[in-house]
Amino acid sequence: AANSNDPNIARPALEKLIEKNPRSAFLLARLGASYRTDKPDKALELYRRAAEIEPNSPEYAVGYAAALVQARRFAEAVSVLNAVVKGHSDNYAARANLATALYEMKQYAAAIPQYEWLLAAKPEVVVAYYFIATAHDYLGEFPDALTAYEKFLAAADAKTNQLEIDKVKLRLPSLRRQIQL
Repeated sequence: AANSNDPNIARPALEKLIEKNPRSAFLLARLGASYRTDKPDKALELYRRAAEIEPNSPEYAVGYAAALVQARRFAEAVSVLNAVVKGHSDNYAARANLATALYEMKQYAAAIPQYEWLLAAKPEVVVAYYFIATAHDYLGEFPDALTAYEKFLAAADAKTNQLEIDKVKLRLPSLRRQIQL
């Protein structure tokens, strides 16, 4: 039951296991993961406890930071994630959450290299081109924005990224005029 993907089944089982094993970082993190999207504050507490038990585990720190991002506490997440990335530069989840947090804080110049790293690690995650493009756009770096928008359109899947595709198609004519001016 604790391994179920259904939170209504997994959560009660995990809570019973944690009662018997209150210092199990793995169980705390597993329960935290089940709460991250619908109760990020509860997830924060569980991941914090897991990270205190195993402070050298990047997995628990990233889970904690992801819950911070979900709770829209971006500055705190950036602090945690920078520490993780410093010690574990190849941690994809840390980089993805760091990119999101920086972008949401409107720190576009800092977010762009994170998105570029994500694309280098997983070229199939083409939505990263969209975020790179919009970041350049917000920074007024219009030629770079156009290049990234075009890469996004060339690789994007209409089923998965239709909303972003529509936004880009609306933006391109005025962007091209801005570049000409």
